[in-house]
Amino acid sequence: MKSLFPSALGAALLVGLTATPGLAQNAQTLSYKPLEAATKSGLKPVTNDKKVPVIAWGADVATQLAVMDGILPGTELYREDNFPAQVANCLNGSSPYLRGTLPMILQARKAFQNAGTDLVVIYQLSWSNGGDCLVVRDRVKSIKDIKSVALQLYGPHEHPAIKVLQDAGVDPSNVKFHYLPELAAPLDGGGNKIVSPPGLFEAQEDVDAVWVISPDAAALTEGDYAVKGARILFTSKQASRIIPDVYAVRKDYFDSNKKKVEGFVKGLLKAEETLRDLVAAKATKTAEHRKVMTTSAKLLLGDAGLVGDTEAMLSEAELVGHSGNVAFFTGQGTTRSMETLTEEIQVAFDKAGRGIGRFDMPVAGWDWAALGAGLKYAGEVKVAKSVFKSTEQAQQKVEKFLMENPELDERDTALFDFTVPFAANQNSFDSNDSALQNYFNQAMGMVDTYAGTTMIIEAHADGYLLMRLRQALEKNDQALLGKIQKVLKMSSTPTQQTATLLERSLKTKSAERAEALRDAFVDYCDKKGLVMDTNRIVAVGRGSTAPIYENADTPQKRAENRRGVIILERLEVLEVGDDVEIDF
Repeated sequence: MKSLFPSALGAALLVGLTATPGLAQNAQTLSYKPLEAATKSGLKPVTNDKKVPVIAWGADVATQLAVMDGILPGTELYREDNFPAQVANCLNGSSPYLRGTLPMILQARKAFQNAGTDLVVIYQLSWSNGGDCLVVRDRVKSIKDIKSVALQLYGPHEHPAIKVLQDAGVDPSNVKFHYLPELAAPLDGGGNKIVSPPGLFEAQEDVDAVWVISPDAAALTEGDYAVKGARILFTSKQASRIIPDVYAVRKDYFDSNKKKVEGFVKGLLKAEETLRDLVAAKATKTAEHRKVMTTSAKLLLGDAGLVGDTEAMLSEAELVGHSGNVAFFTGQGTTRSMETLTEEIQVAFDKAGRGIGRFDMPVAGWDWAALGAGLKYAGEVKVAKSVFKSTEQAQQKVEKFLMENPELDERDTALFDFTVPFAANQNSFDSNDSALQNYFNQAMGMVDTYAGTTMIIEAHADGYLLMRLRQALEKNDQALLGKIQKVLKMSSTPTQQTATLLERSLKTKSAERAEALRDAFVDYCDKKGLVMDTNRIVAVGRGSTAPIYENADTPQKRAENRRGVIILERLEVLEVGDDVEIDF
């Protein structure tokens, strides 16, 4: 991952993360309880519908621009990163709006229902695309090795922490969660108390992993104050469809003021396009760009001098605009819709013992065609791009990588993998096959969720006959060579050349199977309406070079060796080189 360690903010974070002997005993860890139990405010009438919350996140630069440019006249922005406090403000009428990630909003719903109203999700601002990181100690080789993790309670990392574990086949109930009240390391160091996840990770060696924002990730892994052996295992650059940032509004206010709320959403859509054009024209609109970034730095980070930090945050937020909102609220062209994410989040929380119930989350039901009128980029289709310019280039890079790193179990670069069984002599795959669709559903969801990855579809062949032939040739076992001659229907005794040809045949056969499986998967995704860059999907035939069983002396073992493996690989590990343009 490219370091986005900002100089001014980074220096302060380093001070905050400097070890203090015995400080781990002063950690302000929290016990999990439902958000409604942590929020005591009752429902009061809205007294200021011009007051709107923001958080320290790059997408909120667009909201600040909307106020500066008069797109949302009279709007008063206030930053509140403590989500329970923001919920309390919304309940007591200080603002009708709530700002958070979708999982945070879902957790807050019960508090509003208990108070006699509800929440309505009205707008998606962005996806996190690099700003959220999982940092681990050197003893952790993969996600499956994590036994304890630190993170903020009620913050943006609760659902990603659970989902990533579950996708890797880890039961979250077997992982110890250390909850802290703050998201990031305090700029003043926090005194003698540990209040943030990075602080606990630095001070408490038995914590395997920590979810942090990118400046804290850099502080933990780089420079003089880095934690020894700590590294970034995973970022939202790979999982760029896992953390959606949204606005919600109190339902009682929405029902009485739908036109006002619609105007707020329309203003956010306009501001997103204005910011997009301003960033693109930075070289010619330097003063205007700097003014937006300076005021945003003051609002979001508390210091107008932190312009570089604000720009870094913005680069890690993928603002979705009109087309992204259409996809999010309707499911058009994606599996990562509001509906599917809501169910996914509820199931994940339930399995992790943090049940929030099962429900359909209310949405505004906007006429997106009407809201798109007058917008410059309405209807634009955004697709996560492969780092590779062509399938051929992807093939070459991936095959080189696999030659250098042949054993899946020995490399810590694969985020997730699962196996698809092959029948003997199977040469084709039908995307309509119900059994195969179970695997494809899983693969489709993962390739869409982890949009910054390359999906490798490997095919492995049963190499038992080749192994026995080599044994017979080595021992000059004429009886065994005779049996193999009959199996291969040869007119003469097999030789070393036969073994070479058989090895090549297994490689070719597996490559054909991998390509056929890839084609069936892409066809399945097309039928389901998923829009994606197919250069992200690479088929590779491994022949018999990576068997599960070296001596597959039973039909069952041979069947297990004959398989497909679908793997999500982190982009960085492929070392794509300067000839490959990384463009999301």
